[in-house]
Amino acid sequence: IVMAATNRVDILDPALMRPGRFDRQIFVGRPDIKGRVEILKVHSRNKKINPEITFQEIARRTPGFTGADLENLMNEAALLAARENKSQIELTHIDEAVDRVMMGPAKKSRVFSKKEKEIIAYHEAGHAVIGLKLENANIVHKVTIIPRGQAGGYNLMLPKEEQAFLQTRQNLLEMIIGLLGGRVAEEVIFQEISTGGHNDLQRSTAIARAMITEYGMSERLGPITYEKDSDTVFLGRDYGKSKNFSEQIATEIDKEVRGIIHECYEKAKELIEKNIGLLKRIAHYLLEVETLTKEDIDEIVETNKLSRWDNVLAEELHEEKNSEDSVKEEQNKQED
Repeated sequence: IVMAATNRVDILDPALMRPGRFDRQIFVGRPDIKGRVEILKVHSRNKKINPEITFQEIARRTPGFTGADLENLMNEAALLAARENKSQIELTHIDEAVDRVMMGPAKKSRVFSKKEKEIIAYHEAGHAVIGLKLENANIVHKVTIIPRGQAGGYNLMLPKEEQAFLQTRQNLLEMIIGLLGGRVAEEVIFQEISTGGHNDLQRSTAIARAMITEYGMSERLGPITYEKDSDTVFLGRDYGKSKNFSEQIATEIDKEVRGIIHECYEKAKELIEKNIGLLKRIAHYLLEVETLTKEDIDEIVETNKLSRWDNVLAEELHEEKNSEDSVKEEQNKQED
């Protein structure tokens, strides 16, 4: 039996695919939650992990991870635990390792001006508010303004249930609304926009265009596929798109894409303006503690406060008052 593997099936010579040769193809995609649990078991055999942490829990935090990503994740977590002289891997190490695999190591040495930090905080808070208020949105698990890679901050948003194959039109629209939330928050709070949302715009535009040209989700243009991946090898995978439509249809596609983006932008703006208080509270605490977990965000939504920060602040004020009192007492003794 001869086996081979490739991630470019489209460039294989047809002679290789004739009956009797490589005539059976097995597609190996990204693992689902059950697959990730089994892969994590393999890559954790020689690592000491806190018994309270389950592989099911780690798998839920890592949708879309490949086998290589999961191996990298466990190695990063082990390195982080070793650097802290810990005897076992804790959940905090897993969380940091997930961030590193997705976005790269934290760049705490990067210096931001006060205005830049405020813009980043409101940008990330905007994404979080949209995620909290949209009915079918992903669950916000972490918001941070600590820079990683080329990003000034990011949101970790995970789906309530994994959708391995299908996305509805409403799901895609809400995905676009969520991506635009950061830019909208900047506009509402500062009456200006920054370059921080350029990746969000690229992704939202790509989703909107795919809805029109590939998924047939346009009422005006109908259930027709206008673009598909080309078999032309030499143009490269990203540039090989075959277009079987006229210039008039191209103009209509552009109008439809703009219409979807505009509709989602207005919906995002409506949600941000309606929940402006929550936006400001999340941004305020982001500026103070830099990273908010799901539990922190839930507490802010329910109580309008963050107890772990308020307690620290109260202790600092108490210590400061005691210090001032002791100074005054010393001065009074000297005067006497």
